[in-house]
Amino acid sequence: MRAKPGITIPELAQEMGIQQNYLYRVLPGLQKDGMVRKEGRGWHPMEAA
Repeated sequence: MRAKPGITIPELAQEMGIQQNYLYRVLPGLQKDGMVRKEGRGWHPMEAA
């Protein structure tokens, strides 16, 4: 995500070589933990404090 801010789940899954459904389960938890944020359809890394 740092290299491609705003990447979508399908794009990220393709880049990582994994199934999209895994990311649909994992990313909301990472968002809740403050590690990523969603803007529209794209995902962005949170800036380090």
